[in-house]
Amino acid sequence: MTGQRVGNWILGGEIGRGTGGVVYKAHAADDPAREAAVKLLSHPTTSTPEFLARFPSEMLSLHRLNHPNVARFYDAGVQAGQAWYAAEFVPGTDCASLLKSKARRPDEPGLNWKDEVVALAVQAARALKHGHHRSLLHRDLKPSHFLVTPDGTLKLVDFGVAKFLHLPPLTLPPDPLGTAGFLAPEYYTGKPPTRRSDLYALGGVLYALTTGRAPFNATSPSEFLHKHCYTLPDRPVRFVPELPHELDDLICALLAKDPARRPATAAAVIEALDQVRGKLERKGKKVVWPADPGDTPAPADVEEVTADTDTERPRPLMSRPVVVVPMFALVVAVILAVVFWPRPSADDLYNAAVPLLASDDPADWDRAWDEYLEPLAERYPSQYETEVAAARARIGDRRDLKRAVDQGAKARYRSDPERLYQRGLRLAQAGDISSARRTWTDLIRAYADTPGADRWTELARVGLDELVHRPPVVVPLDRPALAAALDRVKALKAAGQAAEAAAKLAAFEDLYRNDPAALDLIREAR
Repeated sequence: MTGQRVGNWILGGEIGRGTGGVVYKAHAADDPAREAAVKLLSHPTTSTPEFLARFPSEMLSLHRLNHPNVARFYDAGVQAGQAWYAAEFVPGTDCASLLKSKARRPDEPGLNWKDEVVALAVQAARALKHGHHRSLLHRDLKPSHFLVTPDGTLKLVDFGVAKFLHLPPLTLPPDPLGTAGFLAPEYYTGKPPTRRSDLYALGGVLYALTTGRAPFNATSPSEFLHKHCYTLPDRPVRFVPELPHELDDLICALLAKDPARRPATAAAVIEALDQVRGKLERKGKKVVWPADPGDTPAPADVEEVTADTDTERPRPLMSRPVVVVPMFALVVAVILAVVFWPRPSADDLYNAAVPLLASDDPADWDRAWDEYLEPLAERYPSQYETEVAAARARIGDRRDLKRAVDQGAKARYRSDPERLYQRGLRLAQAGDISSARRTWTDLIRAYADTPGADRWTELARVGLDELVHRPPVVVPLDRPALAAALDRVKALKAAGQAAEAAAKLAAFEDLYRNDPAALDLIREAR
């Protein structure tokens, strides 16, 4: 294709290809210095007469985008039965390539959150804010659409193009770092996308940039549907222990299944990131924050003084000794207080955190970490190291539990088949493959050919196919916790507390009803 003319563009070398087509670097036929990226569309849905007739005019709406963090759209057309469009050529590297290069470094799988991720997040949110204010959604945020120039500027590419390509989610390649890995649940459930759909995808990209992995890994489009709609991803902090929980919480909020639980606007995301920056900088952690090209500093006030005036100008306040001397003394006093005021010891910090960690209020957990445990880890890294690590893991576990319970409490099943399908899904996610298989099989058998149930029976069939390829769950041969609990049952029986012992045995039998090996141990305890 090199040297071929498409519209007003002369194609050069290929610079990328994907599901939708092939991208070439090009230059204008009438101005060789003007460069562009030209994409020739090749997906079957983009070659129908109906699509080709409306494509050039539909793409005109993208001219409304004009922002330093958005690659400019130039023009579009159809040539020899093939649709194409041209946009700004961005010299730099896409974030998918950056992640692949990082994958070879297990000590640092993702980008640096302080120097890179926050800066990219801010610029991406500014770009989305610009587009959303012009009633345009991106609809296809993923790492390969985040281009970073050599000076660190982010450019979002293909902004709004996905609206016109009409690619059904279940026909997309199951690439964790591709489009299917970042689509919001509403795309899969047939609901119209909104601004919060873009914010979900932004959360997914930030997750990938931070951890070096996509929120979900799947081998088929249907498995992506399962996970986007019903599975909670591991928190980023599990893979990046030093990640501040404020940033961890924001990424998880963006990935909420329910759009109403995500930040409402891109401006709200920018504000949340600014709050994260403020908290971290108050703790002495410098975060790279890109300048906003839209912010123009106001001109300084200029006082006009005529040459022939003899009016004495008032003396500036800060040049008067009566003001400067007390202020200087106050500053010196504050510095001395900071330097010589006794800091709390490691024991003081840990003991202050213990009652907060025992609280049922998540706000107390955050306070325990912010005010006591994090300063303890920074000032006394060799003391209480195990306890601090355990407390951080416990706080993360509690957040995960609360998030999961909140998500479940908001579940609104529209039918019994949907409820039963999701029950099987939860069992599969918990590793109880036999119970999941039995639930889905019964669902298919009971609701086959029932009007309104076909969606859930079809998903159950897909789920059964996935379970065939899933390795069996390995049950540990050594079960110290179970053995210790059964020893406790025997001790209760020996002490004459038969009723309590019987209640425990009944609970164990219910918990392990699908585990023959465990049931043998339980029956021995009788």
